[in-house]
Amino acid sequence: MPKFSYRALDSRGQVVAGSLSGDSMLAVRQSMKNDGLVALEIREGAGGALSGVLSSFKPKREVNGEALSHFCRQLSVIMMSGVNILKGLEIMSQQTPDKLMRSEVGRIFREVQTGKNISEAMRSPGSLIPEMLSGMVATGEASGSLEDVLRTMSEFYDKEHRIKQKIKSASVYPIVMAVMAVGIIILFFNFLLPQILGMITATGGKLPLITRIVIAISEVFTRYYLIILISVVTLGVVLNRYFKTPGGRLNRDKFMLKVPMAGGLIRNVSTMRFARTAYILIHSGVPLLQGLELIKKNLNNAVAEKAMDYAIDGLQRGESMAQNLVKADYFDTMAIQMFSIGEETGELEKILNEMAEFYNQESDAGFAKFLAMVEPIMLVVIGGMVSVIIISVLLPMMDMFSNIKR
Repeated sequence: MPKFSYRALDSRGQVVAGSLSGDSMLAVRQSMKNDGLVALEIREGAGGALSGVLSSFKPKREVNGEALSHFCRQLSVIMMSGVNILKGLEIMSQQTPDKLMRSEVGRIFREVQTGKNISEAMRSPGSLIPEMLSGMVATGEASGSLEDVLRTMSEFYDKEHRIKQKIKSASVYPIVMAVMAVGIIILFFNFLLPQILGMITATGGKLPLITRIVIAISEVFTRYYLIILISVVTLGVVLNRYFKTPGGRLNRDKFMLKVPMAGGLIRNVSTMRFARTAYILIHSGVPLLQGLELIKKNLNNAVAEKAMDYAIDGLQRGESMAQNLVKADYFDTMAIQMFSIGEETGELEKILNEMAEFYNQESDAGFAKFLAMVEPIMLVVIGGMVSVIIISVLLPMMDMFSNIKR
């Protein structure tokens, strides 16, 4: 009888790894379900804990939320129309618009042909499918509600994609303005300033203090531009690597939460993701404790993830989750109160859905406010820089013209 290695969530919500013998992956999955385990990954071969650790290293490439939403929606429509699942996957592998997703669908199609179910194909080594989606598909397959699960996940990834697009939109304007400012400075320092200085010095004009300061800055940039460029690139690479470490990522997210305007917006987005993911898991029949690890991975914020660790520890001790979220000191008072009411009344699923909608609206308002504030700030900063440059040129030129008239 072949052996299979697995990673799963136990009744306390902890990730465990091990191996089981069985006639097939389906038999092993059923055995794990009987033992109260929610399978995250099953692989043929007794790789044990080491295999689970190695398989957790995924490629850096990611399928975007729009492609995932399209995949889930299309697959649910195929199932609803009664088309054979294999035939449906084959069609999708040829017609899916996103190139990366099309490649993934083709791989899933080939693996399903060998006898695997869809969730097992999604969890194969090297898969780019998010763990949450493969876990939800596995739940849908086990409960016979795969079509509903796919529709729910389609909506989930569609909303996630919209949030990411809003974040990108909010960052585009400051970047464009910063690039324009750098372009203006380079143009002035390398082309305009030398010509103007030649004219002024030829007439014997004196340079005011502001002009001398601008010239000194210009000389620093023109003489040491290569050193400055290398330093900036090196700093960027070092910071990028540091932010990929657990400590660096945590420090970065802590700092961002203290930034005016951005901190509140980040907190609202994390709260919305928490509520929406928790709602989907409970709605699909996954116990909250077992689903907390999946919720944690979807928050995309190290400080919020630390708050989830408090919640997991508290639930494992039999304490209220809301009580431990207070200790974490991340989510705002309203979110914790709403969650507490849901726990006490047994209406947690409904409350989480309302929380997700509320914080989605708060996030939308936050993005609008952020853009409304950033635009004038950037205009003032760039306008100030341009004004200093213009004044530094006009003052000696006016002095030059007055000397010519005399």
